[in-house]
Amino acid sequence: MPTAYLVMAVVSIAALTAIFTYRRHRMVAMLGWIGWLLISAYFLVEYVVILNVAAPYDFFHQPMSDLGVTVCGEDAYLLTTNDICSPYHLLINWSFALSGIATIAGALGLRTWWPAGKKVDIALWLLVVHGLSNIAAGLVPADVDFWLHTLGSIPGMVVQIPALLLLGLAIRKSKPLLAWWTFICWVGTTGALILLFYQPEWMSLPGGLLQRVLYATVYLWMGAVALTIWKQQRFSA
Repeated sequence: MPTAYLVMAVVSIAALTAIFTYRRHRMVAMLGWIGWLLISAYFLVEYVVILNVAAPYDFFHQPMSDLGVTVCGEDAYLLTTNDICSPYHLLINWSFALSGIATIAGALGLRTWWPAGKKVDIALWLLVVHGLSNIAAGLVPADVDFWLHTLGSIPGMVVQIPALLLLGLAIRKSKPLLAWWTFICWVGTTGALILLFYQPEWMSLPGGLLQRVLYATVYLWMGAVALTIWKQQRFSA
């Protein structure tokens, strides 16, 4: 494993260990809140990486993972013929890992903000899986191990769907506006995943854009949760 990715692995393991160990500590709650508030900044990082590619990159049709490929050329990994060259691949892979850590910190650290109940617990642990999936995608680029990258990424494309549905139902009476936003994001991420399944048959579908919608809806939802928490704390002070 290259040194840069070894450092990423060590940092990720250390961060996860601290989050799981001290998940009820106020500091983890604060870090989770900040992480959810800023998580959509991933797309700003992605924009910078796209601006610096050394081979044409199609935002609408190429997957996000192409930006994290560590080599240049065609056939960089299994099942692709794209000409890929992303000099800032380390930056995008760090972004994958950090967004995963932020997701987990928020899911565990902000638990007391949500209603009590087993269904909410299940939903938040599904978000933990979502975060772990993002970390795996960053640690193992597609060209390093295609199957490990792919199998690690797949859960993060699915588990947010039941998680958002369960959380929306849990707060539909106590926080109706946030519940509506949760359902809207649930429809967005679910629709994007369904269309991605049909992409092999309908090659005209913009797979890269759909993948970004799949994640962006979840990140925007997290931002809305963080803003709601901030407003409640601000006005109760």
